[in-house]
Amino acid sequence: MKYYRLFMLLLILMTGSLLSCSSNSNNKQTSEQNNADSVKQATYGIIDQSCTLDPSIQFSYYLPESYKAGNKYPVLLLFDPQGDAHFALEKYTKAADQFEFILMSTNAIKNGLDGETAGHVMQSLLGSISSQLPVNPNRVYVGGFSGGARYAAMLAMSGSGIQGLMVAGAGFPVDSWKNLSPSVIIAAANDGDMNLPEILSLEDIKDKGQRSRVLVMRDQGIHEWASLQKMTEVMAVFTAYAVRDSIENDMKKLDLVMSTYDSLDRSDYCSSSKIHKSLFYERIVKALAYQKDIDRYGKAYASMIQSASYQSEKNKEQNFIKEELGIKNSYYAAMGSKDTSWWYNEMQRLNASIQNEKSNFKRSQLMRIRSGLSLMCYLNLDKTIKANSNEDAYYLSVLYRNIDPDNKEAWFLAAVMEARSGNKSRVIDFLNTAGKKGFNERTRLNQTTEFNSMLGDPLFQDAVNKLPN
Repeated sequence: MKYYRLFMLLLILMTGSLLSCSSNSNNKQTSEQNNADSVKQATYGIIDQSCTLDPSIQFSYYLPESYKAGNKYPVLLLFDPQGDAHFALEKYTKAADQFEFILMSTNAIKNGLDGETAGHVMQSLLGSISSQLPVNPNRVYVGGFSGGARYAAMLAMSGSGIQGLMVAGAGFPVDSWKNLSPSVIIAAANDGDMNLPEILSLEDIKDKGQRSRVLVMRDQGIHEWASLQKMTEVMAVFTAYAVRDSIENDMKKLDLVMSTYDSLDRSDYCSSSKIHKSLFYERIVKALAYQKDIDRYGKAYASMIQSASYQSEKNKEQNFIKEELGIKNSYYAAMGSKDTSWWYNEMQRLNASIQNEKSNFKRSQLMRIRSGLSLMCYLNLDKTIKANSNEDAYYLSVLYRNIDPDNKEAWFLAAVMEARSGNKSRVIDFLNTAGKKGFNERTRLNQTTEFNSMLGDPLFQDAVNKLPN
C-alpha cells in the first residue's frame, strides 16, 4: 500500500495540471499549430509519432474516419500490458468510427515498469494529448487490460483531469476514488478471468453516488481484452455521461447511444447468463436515466433480478467462488514441492476438465484457477530470472508452459532459460513456438543478452526472421 501511495503522489505531482495547460493563450496557439502539423496528412489508419516532451517515447493514434480538420474529438488512451500499441488500436477502430473517438496507445507502458518511469511516460503522453492531437480537453478517457488497466487506474485517479476510466481484467482502488475524477468508471471481467473477484467486490460499494457512476461488464471468456462490442458500449457510456455532465453539447449523440443499446439488445449480446444480461440492463438504466425513455429496460432489469432463476445463478456462482480459494491455495502450495512431471500430469487433467465440463460455473472456476496459476508463475519466473536464480527459474519456466501452453511469453522465457543452459536447439524450438503463439518483440529479443552468443547462428536468425511482424 505504501508503494501505491508513493506512485500516486508521483503521478499527482507530475500530471496534475497538464490537461489544463493548453488554456494559456501562447500554449493554445502552439497547440493548434502542432495539431495541424501532426494530423494534416494523417486522416486514415494508425499513425506512429514521437512525444514532443520526450522524443524517445513513441505513441500511436487512430483518427475516426469522419475526421475533419478543425474539429475537436474525445480521446481514449489505451494501455496494453505487453506494450503492443497497435493491437490495442486495431481491435477497436470500428467503435472509434461509430462514436467519433480518437484512439491512442503506446509501447512505452507495459508490465514491470517502476513508478518513476511510468510516471514520466504518462506525463509525456498527457502532454501529447493536449498539444499534438485535436482533442476536446474535457473528454479525455483512459483504459487498459490487466496490468495496463492498473496503470490506467493510477493515472485516472492522480488528479490529471481524466474524465472516464475503463478497466478490463483488473479492479481499481475504490478507496482512492473520490467520485470526482474520473466521473465514470467501467469495470469489465469475464467469468474465466482470475481477477473476476475484484470486479464482484464492487457490489460492496454503499455510496449511491458512486454506485451510479460504476458500471460493471461481464461475459463468458478468459482473461483478455474486452470485445469490440464491449468497447463500442464503453464509448456509448462515456458519451451518455458526457451529455449528462454537459461536456458534450450534441444532444443527437444520445440517439446514437440509444440505437446502439437497442441493437445490442436485439443481438445475443450478454445473453449467455441472466447475471450478464441484468448487468447490461443496469448499465442502460445508469447511463441514460433522465435522458431517454428507457422504461422498458428498467422493467426488464427489475423483473430479471427478482426472478428465481437469477437468484439461483447468483447463489451457484458464489458457492463456486468460495470453493475456488481452497483449490488455488492447494496449487500454490505445490509450487516448489511437486516436480515438473506432477505439474505436467496435473495440468493435463485440469485442461481436460475445462474442456469437458458441462457446468458453466464450474468451467469458469477452473479457468480462473488456471489463469491465476499462469500469472503466479509469470511473476515468480520474472523475479527469479532477474535474480539469476537459475535452478528455480528453470523449474518455473517448465511449469509456466505446462500451465499455460498457449501463452507466447511462457515459450519466450523458456527459450531464455535454455539459452542460459547453452541448449541452442531447444532455444530455436521454443522461439519458433513462441512465434506461432504470437510473440513478435524482435527488439526485445535482440536486447536479451542470453541470446548474444547465438546472433551469428543462421538457424537462430531464421527463427527470428520467422517471428510475425
